[in-house]
Amino acid sequence: MAWTTPKTDWSIGELVAPEDMNAIGENLAALVAPPRASYITPSSIVRYSNSYVDIDSDNLNFTITTTGRDVLAHFQGVVHRADSSDLTVRFDVAVDGIRTDAHISAGIGDYNYLISFTHLIENLSAGPHTFKFQWGMQHNKGVKLLAGAQAWVREI
Repeated sequence: MAWTTPKTDWSIGELVAPEDMNAIGENLAALVAPPRASYITPSSIVRYSNSYVDIDSDNLNFTITTTGRDVLAHFQGVVHRADSSDLTVRFDVAVDGIRTDAHISAGIGDYNYLISFTHLIENLSAGPHTFKFQWGMQHNKGVKLLAGAQAWVREI
């Protein structure tokens, strides 16, 4: 159910109409099931880049229509270097094309590294918003994200 702005201009003696009750019921349903989206990667992803790029532009980009409350964005996955070079990789989430600068960094060597972060995005206006999970590497070195990584966004 979608959230609708409640009626606030009641008059003394005005009766509650069926559409008013329906709007209240829909708003209660919207509070129980807030907008959200999630995805778990079925296979590994390898990227080489000198700047921030979408981790998976098809599946780790979510658009949800919010009601004007805060949103949590979460990512977790296991990364490994894609070649023989050690590197630093940074993770972030962009909202409507603007990175939130809530990044987490990790030095990646010859081991698997668990990356996990949850970011609170405050003061979003009501309406559709696009959340893109991104990563950045230096010197065009490669990172491999192993299968089973997950990301989600949820209005709270």
